Amino acid sequence: MGLLDRLLGRTREDRTTLAPVAVPPPPPPMVDRTAGSRSTPQPAAASTFRQRSASAADIDDESNPRWYAAPDGNNQRFIGTDGRPTVHLIRYDGVLRFCEDSTGLLVGPTDRRLLPAGLLVSNLRGGRYYEADCRAGDFSPGATVRLVPEPDNPHDDRAVAVFDRTGRYRAGYVNKMKARAYLKRLAGGEELVAISLRGSRPGGDAGVVSILAAAPDVIAHVRASRPAGSPPPTYTR
Repeated sequence: MGLLDRLLGRTREDRTTLAPVAVPPPPPPMVDRTAGSRSTPQPAAASTFRQRSASAADIDDESNPRWYAAPDGNNQRFIGTDGRPTVHLIRYDGVLRFCEDSTGLLVGPTDRRLLPAGLLVSNLRGGRYYEADCRAGDFSPGATVRLVPEPDNPHDDRAVAVFDRTGRYRAGYVNKMKARAYLKRLAGGEELVAISLRGSRPGGDAGVVSILAAAPDVIAHVRASRPAGSPPPTYTR
């Protein structure tokens, strides 16, 4: 009996009856029969993560044709036979976004086919200069906002600023193309109102603020429930 056995209190019989612990051999390498190469199998968790990542879709990516109405050159696509827009606002992931009645496809804020339908949508510019105002004002989705032309703006006499409903807090400016379209409609005598599509409540991190300007009856129309029988939004299927 050795010194280690005496210290552990083991007898000669203990030593003879203790069986060694079996260590399973490593799994054999997998063979890629199509390429003739050998590869080491990956852990199950890593494989599951890869599959989940591959199947997850970015529903905020307007270039994704599975979720979004793809460009088709038809500027009348979102105009119904009654002249009303054939899209309605839905809420998803904390923002308001248009959803096409007939297909359930989302319509991103940069889609140029919205403007012929009377829907002026703009992601605001210059927001980084007004971060404090964005956090102080109410630019949450659905909140009323005010569009204020600035003919005396030294950088652009056709600039249109966007404030919260109180007129105290500025979130930024409508992009140039949309600002000119807005001013043209005002000059034509149209009454236009505006709401926020993306932003935050006071105290929140607004990030990029997006707004919708349109005639009051058009705003009411797109904010109403989607027509009965409309397919569900594609990203929920």
